[in-house]
Amino acid sequence: MDRGEDALHVVGDVVVEPADPFDPESRTAELPYRGAPAEPAVDDHDPLIPPPGSGLAGWFDRFGRTLLRCGLLLLPVGLLAALPMHFFVGRVDDTVVAAPALSDLLGGFGLLLLPLMWLAYFTVSVLPLVICLAGTVAVAVYRATLGVPPRPGAVWRLVANRLRAVWLWFTPFGLLTQALPVLLSVDRIAIAPSVTVPLALALALLSTGVLTFTGMLGCVVLVERGSGGRRAMHLISMAPLTGLVVASLAVTVLPRLADTAWGGLASTLVSIPLVLLWAMASVVAYGQARRAEGPVTSRSLYAALSAPEFD
Repeated sequence: MDRGEDALHVVGDVVVEPADPFDPESRTAELPYRGAPAEPAVDDHDPLIPPPGSGLAGWFDRFGRTLLRCGLLLLPVGLLAALPMHFFVGRVDDTVVAAPALSDLLGGFGLLLLPLMWLAYFTVSVLPLVICLAGTVAVAVYRATLGVPPRPGAVWRLVANRLRAVWLWFTPFGLLTQALPVLLSVDRIAIAPSVTVPLALALALLSTGVLTFTGMLGCVVLVERGSGGRRAMHLISMAPLTGLVVASLAVTVLPRLADTAWGGLASTLVSIPLVLLWAMASVVAYGQARRAEGPVTSRSLYAALSAPEFD
């Protein structure tokens, strides 16, 4: 061995502070590391994340700011979701009308196609929710972090690899939000009128609860790799949900009223802005729940969305 290899070079101060041999807790010596990253600075004036303890007032403040900053930027997202919204959402009861025609197809074997039609409707019916939520999360986080409007390519890169996971999570909930309301079609299925109103209220409450949960769930799946329903339930318990519940109720009730009064096109025109507002309510509620857990900022959410995916 060369002498130069085992020589001791003292660069500056003592590297290791001596441990106290009489320490009753038997603590070891500390190794100071000047390059260690400091704790992330949390700004209570973050444009997206409500400050801790601000409650519903903080949520409304950040929701209003997000709406002012990102409302026009979300127009392309709404246009992209409009086509599947118009042709699929709320149209599952049309497959019931198709049942007599299918019964005459191939000697009655055509009825076997009915479950496949329902499955296709359930799968595609949640696509507008996936598009609006993913687009809103990407635009809101990008705008709050960098302070400039994002280009479509930047929005796509933030959420493209996570859309499949959100879609897979949302599809089972399409069964609750799209299939059950077919029971209210009194002109197609015989239900006593005295039962219709309580059933409508029960289904509206069920759909509102499902949308509230899926809003938080979608943000969890988009931002936190590998997390799902249990994580969403935990975050739901951490933040006030009044704003998100109201937004979910509006998505549940108002499009159906518009469809009854003015038809399917009016229902679509009402649904798109309501779903975008629901998505904004979801991302702000998610940020507030994360802030109640510990330090989190728009920049940390942006870093999580920008992290590479390994499938």
